[in-house]
Amino acid sequence: MAKFRKVDVRIWNDKNFNDLSSYGKLVFLFVLTHPSLTPLGAMRATIEGLHSELKDVPMEAFREAFAKGLIRYDAKACFVWLPNFMKYNKPENPNVLKSWVGSWDALPECALKDELYIVLKDFAEGLTEGFREGFREAFTEGFA
Repeated sequence: MAKFRKVDVRIWNDKNFNDLSSYGKLVFLFVLTHPSLTPLGAMRATIEGLHSELKDVPMEAFREAFAKGLIRYDAKACFVWLPNFMKYNKPENPNVLKSWVGSWDALPECALKDELYIVLKDFAEGLTEGFREGFREAFTEGFA
């Protein structure tokens, strides 16, 4: 998993983020910087498992952060996703984008993963031809 993540300072201007309690903000930043979060902004996890890592934070703060939409969650699939992750953590070059397929394979299949694929594809289509080609190579037709 990636060792570095970008945390844009404009997060403190974001309405949804500022609507969170102090503990809710901590939960969001915890998920954003979690060691298991893939370069796709998603990971296999449960709210209960994440809560076990921050025992001093009330479970209600986890529910609050997940309910705001900053973090998407499929409990049955144990799938956690930050839908705005790519906006702030763009791949540095097409080879990085090609490496996404390894992270993709580690994620559980579910409807949110299908949504993530569409976001990634649309994201890659908005970049230069090298990135688009890299995405097509990594995620061939029918892969998702």
